[in-house]
Amino acid sequence: MGDVVKFPKGDNKKFSPIKKNDVLNAVRSMPKGSTFFGVIKWLFLIVRLPLFLVMYWLRLPVVFVCNLISIPMLLAWLFALYAFPDKTAMVWAFGIVSFTAFVLAWFYDFILMALSPQDMIATL
Repeated sequence: MGDVVKFPKGDNKKFSPIKKNDVLNAVRSMPKGSTFFGVIKWLFLIVRLPLFLVMYWLRLPVVFVCNLISIPMLLAWLFALYAFPDKTAMVWAFGIVSFTAFVLAWFYDFILMALSPQDMIATL
């Protein structure tokens, strides 16, 4: 009988049952569905994770295409700035297209961080 595991009695404070106040506090912290903004908050909570997962799945092709445009246009802008300084329309077009593609990739990541179920913005 010496190798029998003794289970703790019911008076153990380590494993306390769920109290009524804990459940009420959890329910009170959830958004109220009776107001317009409460309904919007509930919809945002329901749509947030699937939208994040789809956007995160599409992140690789979106950022790849933006980088595929941004990097060659940056090099073309630098070359046009050196080789064709008199053609300002071409120089500005290369620069604007390169910077716009870069900003789109950054903005896509920013939206992903905002939609993330974890607090990614605080960790970066």
